[in-house]
Amino acid sequence: MNHYVAIMILSLCIASVFTLIVQESAQGRIRYFLKLMGYMVLGSFAASWIMYLIP
Repeated sequence: MNHYVAIMILSLCIASVFTLIVQESAQGRIRYFLKLMGYMVLGSFAASWIMYLIP
């Protein structure tokens, strides 16, 4: 398992828990989950690129 798969699994778990805690409606949960998952995955890629450029 590489690091990208591990980040995806971690993002999936965190987004699932936050979605169950915050949202009440089913449609709101789906939209919030997808938005949060996207933010977490894109944010982790951006952070990894920034850390790669810093010596």
